[in-house]
Amino acid sequence: MEASHYTSDLDPSSVLGFGSALAMLDSTEEVARLLTGALRSMGLADLQAVVLDPDADAGPRVFGSLGTHPLPAPVVDELRRGVPFPDTADARGTPSHHRVEVPQESALADQGIDHLATVRLGTLDQEFGRVVAGLRADDTHTSLQLSSLQMMAAQASMALHRIALHREQESQQEALRESEARYRELYENAPVAYLSATAEGEIRMTNRRATELFAASEDALTGRSIPAFCTETPEGQEAARRLAECLRSGAPVRDDEVQLCLPDGGRVWVRLTMRPIEAGDRASDRLIMMVDVTERRRMESALREARNELERRVQERTAALEQANEHLEQRTRRLQALRDIDQAILAAESPEEIATATLRRAREIMPFHRASVSVVDWEAERAQVLATRQKDETLAGGTTIPLDAFFLTDALRAGEADTIDDLAAQPSSGVAETVKDLGVRSVLCLPMMDDEELLGLLQIGRTRPQAFTDEDRRVGTELADHLAIALRQAHLRQRVETRTAALEQANDRLTHQTQRLQTLREIDQAVLAAESPEEIATEAIRRVRAILPYESATVTVTDWEAGTAHVLAAADNVLAAPSTLPLDEVYLSDTLRAGDTEVLSVEAYASVPEAEARMQEMGLQSILCVPMVVEEQVIGVVHVGRTQPTAFADEDRRVGRELADHMAIALRQSQLLEEVQAQRERLEERVQERTEELESFTYSVSHDLRTPLRAIDGYTRILKEDHADQLDEEGRRLLNVVHESTQTMGTLIDDLLTLSRLGRHEMNRVTIDMEALAQETIDEVRRAHATEAVTFDLAALPAAAGDQSMIRHVFSNLLANAVKFTQTESDPRIEVRGEVRDGKRVFVVRDNGVGFDPDRADALFGVFERAHEADDFEGTGVGLAIVDRIVRRHNGRVWAKGKEGEGASFFFALPSPDTETP
Repeated sequence: MEASHYTSDLDPSSVLGFGSALAMLDSTEEVARLLTGALRSMGLADLQAVVLDPDADAGPRVFGSLGTHPLPAPVVDELRRGVPFPDTADARGTPSHHRVEVPQESALADQGIDHLATVRLGTLDQEFGRVVAGLRADDTHTSLQLSSLQMMAAQASMALHRIALHREQESQQEALRESEARYRELYENAPVAYLSATAEGEIRMTNRRATELFAASEDALTGRSIPAFCTETPEGQEAARRLAECLRSGAPVRDDEVQLCLPDGGRVWVRLTMRPIEAGDRASDRLIMMVDVTERRRMESALREARNELERRVQERTAALEQANEHLEQRTRRLQALRDIDQAILAAESPEEIATATLRRAREIMPFHRASVSVVDWEAERAQVLATRQKDETLAGGTTIPLDAFFLTDALRAGEADTIDDLAAQPSSGVAETVKDLGVRSVLCLPMMDDEELLGLLQIGRTRPQAFTDEDRRVGTELADHLAIALRQAHLRQRVETRTAALEQANDRLTHQTQRLQTLREIDQAVLAAESPEEIATEAIRRVRAILPYESATVTVTDWEAGTAHVLAAADNVLAAPSTLPLDEVYLSDTLRAGDTEVLSVEAYASVPEAEARMQEMGLQSILCVPMVVEEQVIGVVHVGRTQPTAFADEDRRVGRELADHMAIALRQSQLLEEVQAQRERLEERVQERTEELESFTYSVSHDLRTPLRAIDGYTRILKEDHADQLDEEGRRLLNVVHESTQTMGTLIDDLLTLSRLGRHEMNRVTIDMEALAQETIDEVRRAHATEAVTFDLAALPAAAGDQSMIRHVFSNLLANAVKFTQTESDPRIEVRGEVRDGKRVFVVRDNGVGFDPDRADALFGVFERAHEADDFEGTGVGLAIVDRIVRRHNGRVWAKGKEGEGASFFFALPSPDTETP
């Protein structure tokens, strides 16, 4: 805000002079300053201000002064906000005034202003702001002063209105200039040609595209007549006349295509649009727009020529297609007939039916008077008529013709069609005369081929000579080919049916054989599960009933030396099993004794009354007797009985033979197994006796050796303690050698005693916490040996079954060995691991010591076997033998792995806790 210090030279009483001064001003700020200066000069107010309404660029503006001083900022803000102006005003168009009392809290009151006189600045339809005249409490405006104030406000409003109108005009003029510039830019850079011309067609102005189109400058085109550019052709002159008329009348032209002749002699086609222009003094000007369509017209011309050529080709192709369609329809009808023939052939089952069905439908595609189908039998040197199609039964189906009387040319034999053009011109023969008598004059003979072999002929007869065309040959050949395929398939079908029947029979036999083998396999499994000859025989005759039905069956073994027969098993028989009979009460013919199968009737048992009585009691009429033979010796007989006479076929004999062979092998194996078991028991008794004797001897020898060893050890100590000073250095060394050897011998005796006790030790089998046991043994080894540098790594171990005190010996020996053989290592490590493997608990003690030769891994567990020299590592060579003895007593096994310089691993496997005690 700028405070007004404007001082006017006007006579304050002359309002007319104020109005003249306003007429010279051209800004609203100057008007506001002049008005506030006039109010101060005239003494109309202690505070004079003009508040102009906000415009587009800023908010309300305040101009004025307080006496001769600028308005304070709080007063300016208050006036800008409109305080304390009233909210309503008088009707627009009058410079009405208001008296406004200044509130005590107002910034105006702070300056001593008591009340205000406000006058509106504006016209009938526009607001400019307010004139504010503030007075102190003791002052008031007279009527003349208020009239002067209103008059000056009205004059200021008129000046403000004049300034606003002037600014609006300038804005419109600027917009007009910008619009003209944009239009000129669009006109000049338009993608089409624009020309401005008079009503007479004279060119006034062109744009850049127009000069490019006419290939001439704007100066060269200006003043020339547009219709004059039309070509001299009749069409061009008509277009020129029509264009000139539209130019004169001002009638618009829209998209009229005209050919123009350019200044350089070239020709161009344009699409022309014209409309009149209303522009001041050039009210008769015309605006013409031209678009170059030369290329499009050229393409349309080429397209018309191509379309004409295409129509010509289409007509030719249509004629060809109509002709091809006619042939196709004929072919379709022929194919439909062939399809019907194929369906009829498929429904037929024999060559005769196939030939009959073919001829019945062949007339639809190939008219004939007579037709026949014949097949050739080269071995029998004859032809057989399968079917004919004629009015009578002459040479009907089933007729045979010798080949020398049958029409067969070399062409037919080679698979090519042949014709008899006129039977009347052919030499007379029996068949030809017969056919000629039926009214046939020409015959088309069509070969039916199977690869390169002639199967037969399809013969078509007509009543006139030379009646067959090439088309007839093609159709007939196609029909003959279909017929040949069908006949070949019929022969194949007959062969397949014959082969299928044979395969079904073979399959039935195979099914029966499979069932027999399955039953025999079940018998074998049951025999393997059986434990005695009686169980073997019982299971065998029980299961064989599925493949060898019977009413009664027995299995008997013979003891030729004792003269008895032992009945192992009986099914539905009066004999009980097991039972023993004298051989003279059992039928054993010479045939059976020789190992051959025999089928007997009940009458054959007359020589053995006891056996005959048993057969009659059970109502048996035929008995299958199959000897069981082992190493050419009959060991027994399988009897199978049925109540019908002669009830056993060859297949039953084979099944019985297989059963007897299986039984013989099983019984022999059972006998051998019993013998082996008895021999094993005798050997175990002898081994037990020898073991007890050996253990007793070992214990006695070890015990008896202790007394002399104690004496040697005692005397050695006495010599060392009491007489050492009487011995020289060599004597004392020898004495130490004797003492150490005595100690080693004592240790060896202790190990041998331990080994001997293992055989007599009663095992107390329990579930062992192997991890806890291994930890206890590690602690014991630590206490017994110098193991400060050794690292023991014990993993989680599975539980096992065994004698805990004996398994402690295993861990103790393996851990002590590991400590001994790692004593030369800088960082000795011993690991103890365990896992479940194949139902067994497998444990390993692994070290990183000196290892051993892997070739001696199995020998390490023998008594007195050592992996290294005694001078290198102390020991007796019995520790691993003790481990092996303990593990084997637990039905386990022990083994070792290692390499020299790479450490050793000793494994042992024990039963799981849920394993039954052997």
